[in-house]
Amino acid sequence: RISRIVIVGGGSAGWLSAGVIAAEHHDDPRAGQPIEVLLIESPDVPTIGVGEGTWPSMRETLRRIGVSETDFIRECDASFKQGTYFRNWQTGTGDTYSHPFTVPTGYAETNLAPHWLALTDAPPFADAVTPQTALFADCLAPKQITTPEYAFVVNYGYHLDAGKFAELLRRHCTGQLGVKHIRANVSQINSAEDGDIRSVTADRAGEIAGDLFIDCTGTSSLLLGEHFGIPFQSRQANLLNDTALAVQVPYTKEDQPIQSCTRST
Repeated sequence: RISRIVIVGGGSAGWLSAGVIAAEHHDDPRAGQPIEVLLIESPDVPTIGVGEGTWPSMRETLRRIGVSETDFIRECDASFKQGTYFRNWQTGTGDTYSHPFTVPTGYAETNLAPHWLALTDAPPFADAVTPQTALFADCLAPKQITTPEYAFVVNYGYHLDAGKFAELLRRHCTGQLGVKHIRANVSQINSAEDGDIRSVTADRAGEIAGDLFIDCTGTSSLLLGEHFGIPFQSRQANLLNDTALAVQVPYTKEDQPIQSCTRST
């Protein structure tokens, strides 16, 4: 029986894991007793401090763990993401194509591709089958201010400040879902006789036992990599673009419209 789950590592990955698990099992009468969720987070590892984008599935995740969308947008500097607008990826001479999040109506019953190919002077496929790319161009939102939280007119995810997002999740998980937060550095991983992890030892909290451990330590991979020896699997040979430079770029004007898609140039 799993009665205590220990998550090693914070950030958006750690706190989302804690929130989903705790919301599912917090005070669940079917479980006999609630599952205890502990998250161990190093106080010495700074956040990267860049923006992030999400898939539309994040809306259901936030709704499921009980976070208000209004609070989330206000506190995480969030804006809408309706898909991605690609520029200069094919010829490098101003070519563009779009990946909207809204699928064509009835796409499961009707293949629109041959009808589009039969058109004379057809617009790009995404422009022909969804109105969302027009919203991209005009920096318009996927919903109105009166649309209920997490509901939509056209499908959307978010752009957000990852550091502020992790802090919002921490407050919600510890204040509303009963997650226990331990600020400490894991210095040792202790095995059971069968090779599973029995406990971890932290510099400021001693030995912390658990029935299930989740590795959210990112590239350091303390549990999966260092302890179990599971190697990092490079996909460099398969990637056309294998490097990313994360920087914060200000808008050229303070009152410039907010992009409602990811612009990838």
